[in-house]
Amino acid sequence: MKVVIDRIEGDLAVMLILDNEEISLDIPINYLPLGAKAGDFFDITFTPDTQSRIAAQERTKELLKELTKDNDPNQTNFKL
Repeated sequence: MKVVIDRIEGDLAVMLILDNEEISLDIPINYLPLGAKAGDFFDITFTPDTQSRIAAQERTKELLKELTKDNDPNQTNFKL
């Protein structure tokens, strides 16, 4: 996905998606290369991180067990 920095507002770079400039992304400028400025173009890619998703699911499962222990042997009801 190609984006362009439309403007800098404080610590944020307001970036427009070239395919649809009605959509903007506010990115903290410290995540961009040093010296990035309005008018600079970037390619952005998103890569699925299956390993992190699985780890988060396991943490959630363990938390659910902890929240429901001694209350629900089938682990289907939990208290907040």
